[in-house]
Formats: sequence, C-alpha cells, structure tokens
Amino acid sequence: MAGKGKSKNRHAASADFFARNNPGLDVEKVVNERYSGGNRSGQGRSGGYNNSYGNSGARRNGNNKYPSTPASASYNFVRLPSHVIPAEFYDGNFEGVTKDVMDAYRDHVTQTGTHTGYIDLTITTETPLFIGGPSKQEDTTPLEFYGGQNNPTIPGSSLKGMVKEIFKIVTASSFRPYQRGTGLGDFEDRYLYFRDVASSIKSLKDYYKSRMIKMEKNGKGVLKPATKASAGFIIQTVNNDFFVVPSVFKKISCSDGYPVNKKDKATIDWTDQYVDIHTGKMDSKMSYMRITKPGNFDKRIPIPQSCIESYADDKNRGTLDLLDKKTGKSGEAAKEYTHSTDVKFVVPCFFTEKDGLVEHFGHGRFYRIAYDLKISDHLPNSLEQHNNGVDLCDSVFGYGDNWAGRVSFSDAHVQGTLKMCPSDYPHPLMGPNPTSFQLYLEQDVDDHNTYNHWGHEHASLRGYKMYWHQPLEKAKDWTRTAEEKEIKGTRKIRPVDRGVTFTSRIHFERLSDVELGALLMSLNLDQYSGGQRRTYYKLGMGKSIGFGSVKLDTDVTIFDNNSRYSSLFENDAWNTGKSTTDSEEYVKAFTTYRDDVLGADKPAYNAMLDDLYMMMDWNIANGPNPAKNWTEGISMMTIKNNKMDNRIRYRSKLDMPKSFIEKWSK
Repeated sequence: MAGKGKSKNRHAASADFFARNNPGLDVEKVVNERYSGGNRSGQGRSGGYNNSYGNSGARRNGNNKYPSTPASASYNFVRLPSHVIPAEFYDGNFEGVTKDVMDAYRDHVTQTGTHTGYIDLTITTETPLFIGGPSKQEDTTPLEFYGGQNNPTIPGSSLKGMVKEIFKIVTASSFRPYQRGTGLGDFEDRYLYFRDVASSIKSLKDYYKSRMIKMEKNGKGVLKPATKASAGFIIQTVNNDFFVVPSVFKKISCSDGYPVNKKDKATIDWTDQYVDIHTGKMDSKMSYMRITKPGNFDKRIPIPQSCIESYADDKNRGTLDLLDKKTGKSGEAAKEYTHSTDVKFVVPCFFTEKDGLVEHFGHGRFYRIAYDLKISDHLPNSLEQHNNGVDLCDSVFGYGDNWAGRVSFSDAHVQGTLKMCPSDYPHPLMGPNPTSFQLYLEQDVDDHNTYNHWGHEHASLRGYKMYWHQPLEKAKDWTRTAEEKEIKGTRKIRPVDRGVTFTSRIHFERLSDVELGALLMSLNLDQYSGGQRRTYYKLGMGKSIGFGSVKLDTDVTIFDNNSRYSSLFENDAWNTGKSTTDSEEYVKAFTTYRDDVLGADKPAYNAMLDDLYMMMDWNIANGPNPAKNWTEGISMMTIKNNKMDNRIRYRSKLDMPKSFIEKWSK
C-alpha cells in the first residue's frame, strides 16, 4: 500500500499533537469516571452518563405521581466524542485555518500515495421512503417525491448528508454550532426560552423565580408574588433600531364592568390614554394589566440586536409575537400614536433592564425568558477548543471557503421494479423540541427535581440525534388515523414502497489511505458493528413515523494512475487504470491511525461507537428476538383527549441507548 512510511510519520505527529493539546489530562481517570457512572462534580462539561432510570429521590419525598414508565421517543442520541481526532496534516494549536494549515493541506492532497476512484452504492428500502421535491402545485394536491412519481430520485445532497453525519461520528470529528452564511455546523445555536412558575422541576422553578418574581405587600399589607418586570412600549425607529420607552401599569379586576370573555384570548386593546393587556385563557384569572401611554416617547432604553434575535428565535411562544407588525401599530399609525416622526412601529410590553440595556421582554408580566446560556455553552469542555481545529471530516468533505470537499455524490435512481405506496396523509410529524432539556441534556441523577436544564453551566449536550428503526408493521401503517388531529398545511404524500433498489455513485479524489478507510468504514458499518446486528441507515423524511430505513451495499473502484498513464491501451482498449479493491486494507489504515491518536481514550470512543451501532440495529425492531415492547418504546409521548402524559408533566428523562433498549425489552 502506497505511502505507508509517510502515513506512519503522520500517525506519530497526530498522536503527539493530541497529547500536546491536552496537557496534564489523566485520560484513564476521565474514562473510568465517565463510563462507570461516577460523579462529575467539578469536572465542568466533560461528559458523563448514567444509564439508570427511576426517581428514587422523588419517591423518597412522597411523590407517588411520578410515572414509573420510562420516557419513550422515536429518537435517541449518540454521545459526543471525548476528544476530536485531527486531520492527518493538522498539527496546529486550535488557531483555525492559518496559512500554514492551508499549505499543509495542499501538501497533503498532492502527496504521492493518494487515491482517486468511485464507490458504487446500492440502496435498498426496508421501509417506505419519502424525499419531497420542489413543488409549485396547490396545497390540496399531493407532494411529489423528488424527481417525480414516475422517476423517484434520491438527490445526491441527501446521500451526502446521511453519509457525512455517520462519517463525523466514526472519525470522532468536531461538533460545531451552525454558522450562518457558511453552511457549516451541526446544530442551530440560540438561546432557548421558557416560563415555569409551577414546574415539577424545583431547580427550574427557582431559576425562573429568581429572575422574574419578587415578593411585595399588597393593599392589605400581605406579601404576594409580583413581577420584577417593568411596563413600557417597544419602538422601532426608521433606522431599524429598537428601544423600550418605560411606563407604568396597574392591575384591573375583570369584575369592574369589563367583559369577562376578554381573558380567554391573548390580546392588546388600544386607547389614546392606555393599552389593556390580556395574556390568554386561565380559569382562575380575574384581572388584566393596563399600561399607561407615556406623555412622550423621548426616554428610550436601547434593546440590543442580540436580544431582538433571541426573541425572534423563540419557536414555542404560543402567544402574541410582539415583533409581528400585526400585533402593534406600524407606519403612519405608529407615528401618530407616539407623536414621533422617527418611529415606524410601536407595541406595549413588559421588560427587564440591566446595565442600561433591555435584557429581555414579553407580552405579560410573567413572560417567557431566555436561559442565560446558549445551546453551544453546553458543549463538553473537551470539544470547545477542538472545534477551532481541523478534523478528518473537514479534510474530506471540505471546510467552508478554505477548501472544497474531495467526495461528490450523484443522484440515486431506481433499478428494477418501482413500487409506490398509495397517496395519503401521513401521521403528524413532530418537530424537534430542544426546550425539553430532560431529553436533550445529560441527566446525571434520578431525582427529577434536580435535573439539569439549559441554565445549568455544567450540563452537557447529549450528542447526535438519530432515529430508531421501527417495527415493519408499524412503519407500513404510516397513514393518518381518524382520531389524529388534522394539521393545517399537511399534504398527501406518495412514498416509495419497501423493497425498491436505487443505485448511486460516490466519486472521491486524492484521498489518503486513512481518509478512504474512514469513508469505506462509514459506508459498511454492518461489517464492523459486531454480534448478530443488521446495521441499516436512515434517510429522507418521516423518520419519526418509521420511514427511511435503508440497507447499503458498496463496491469500490480505484484508479491506478501509474498504470493509467504509463500506457494508452490495454488489451486493444483504452487503459482506464480501473481496479476493484478490497476495502479492508484501507479501513485498517484508518483504525490504526485512530487508535494511535486516541491512545488511552479509546474506551470512550468505543462507547460512542456502540451508541451508533445500537441506533442503527435493524434487529432491535425486526430481528429474530425483537425488543418486546419496542412499538411502545418508540412512540412519542403526547397529549391525548386533553390529558397530558404524566411523563411530559414530570419531564421523564430519556435513557441512553443501551438502557433504553433494555427497559423496552422487558
């Protein structure tokens, strides 16, 4: 195999780089503590998982309402790597892509011993598959499969996304927040919002109270909870700057001749002297707030742009959007109301101020607020510095504007018989809800009262979100039932049926032994997952209802450039230099490099890989001995007949994959 000498030197350099950038780290100790369920106290966001389920603390406190059934979900998480494996050429100090790094990459790509060729990819659908195509039809017509119903096509971009995620896990690559404008990143970074005055999670309730609630005496001298927020009016100027003009408010009783039905809906009632604020239906609510219109709108407290963006990013508000032009007064109406020629929008609000700036704002006195920490603040410490380096995925798939990827994916087309499912409405598809911290963050304890939430500094992200394979009978029964609520905008679809074969081709150029080996391993995990597993992949839309389970088969061809260019003809034909090859020697090159770099951290990597293998194991749902209660285990927790599942109410935590499988196998 070409380039072995240089590869060995690169292995040593990368292993040295790994150790050099983790000075003083007792890796054995970290691994032992992390995977024996040890206490992470004082370790920062270094990772750590407790696979046990239960709520012994809650039961000790006499809380018998806490559900004994574990949380169920169609998805779970593959834990994040303890440390990132750097690209072979990268020996920097986490300073990003410098000129030296660019030069090193160029030398790496142009060295002798790299490989160019292609991988023929065969994709077999094990459950229905749907990938929506661009459609200009009416919403009342079915949404077509990409490529059209007569030529359903899996776009190369979908294949690339699937393979890249697996490649990142297999190569223990970086886990970065999404960067707008570059297309790089693994998750959307933002501040999450919440309001929890009467939470079953004591730490969350205290967190909210400390920021929004104070105690003060009412007219009878009795201490009562009151808001820390002030009242005012948000204004937007013609320069697109936002401010709050402070004002005063008072509570008005609904019994004082005001229509009681006003409390049933969140509204703003405008008059020339004041506005009345109604926050929505609550049976016990007997009052509303009245904010006085300021005498002038000259006193202005700036709202930072980050605060505006954070508010706009709140996906789960469920009440009035104060930045919606329909909520406030715009244009000439805003100028007339404020008597200010530079104001183009005005709306009443409640807000808090810190250091002369608006910290956050909302519709009612006890509005939703943002956690103090962003999602990215919950990356494990070991990943934060590595995210500014260069890893194997960056090297192979490209790194923004620095260099393009050296792999390309062609569209996949049907080979053989095409089978399509009937056109129908699917079960409602649930979108991601990262505000559910009990699912998206590591939970080190069983007592739900002390769960980690997004405001906890030492709480770590769970990792890569992936969907379980579902029992075939459930996946085939994908159409909406009469009992399921119709969701506005939902359209009929017509998926490709199971048992359909697609073929595609992945072209690669100038990959090293290690890089090609990592790619081949990522495409052939069934050979490396061990045991009696059948390792299938997930592709397309509707994964939460069982769509998109596919089997991959590969055949790799490498061009022998020495032979290709030494003679023009071979056996009276053009000498293409093509030769099929056994992928094992390249996978071995990758695993040798990987193990050299990881050293004592290999157990942590293996635990991450085990999560991946479990998430991709078709046999859990459809093997000779499937998990006994798997259909229930992968069913989403919902609100049925206006009754909330107690596992939602008490925020039951989501077990790690191994424990999840064990619980739902009993």
